[in-house]
Amino acid sequence: MLAVLGFQLACSAIFLSGLWGEVLFLRSRPLPFVVEEITQILASVGLILGPAITVLFIRRSQAVIERLDQQIGAVSGHYQLQLQQLFAEWDLSNSESEIAIYAMKGFSNAEIGELRGTSAATVKSQMNAIYRKSGFANRQQLIAFLVEELLEGVSAAPEQPTPDLKRATRLLEFAKAS
Repeated sequence: MLAVLGFQLACSAIFLSGLWGEVLFLRSRPLPFVVEEITQILASVGLILGPAITVLFIRRSQAVIERLDQQIGAVSGHYQLQLQQLFAEWDLSNSESEIAIYAMKGFSNAEIGELRGTSAATVKSQMNAIYRKSGFANRQQLIAFLVEELLEGVSAAPEQPTPDLKRATRLLEFAKAS
């Protein structure tokens, strides 16, 4: 990026010096035609690269800002909204969503059933529906994923980020659907 910026600045300087040299009659003898043409071509390329690189930089910056907004939202209490969106993507019912949250909080099936006024067997059946809809095999995988959603971008070892294939797959499917 710095190389392109340096190239663009050099091209702009050459272009402007040629232009103002002619306007203010600072040059005692004109440059050869070939040198003048090459200078103008290079200056044009440099001036075109500037906006192109700026657009790429803005796109990357927007992606970073979106990711940071998501992290800030999670930290500032919007994690519930993120969970609701995720549960909607999985097509969980209200009961299943409530049970998933209780499971995240560490309650057993019997405790969840007691809190909700249902049997442990009903909770177990709904947990199985949650696993089926979310694509996870068990409670540990589900909770680990939901906690990872909360902590996305927070790494104990920044130089070695751990890829989350399930999330990457979900994001690719979401991008294709958009």
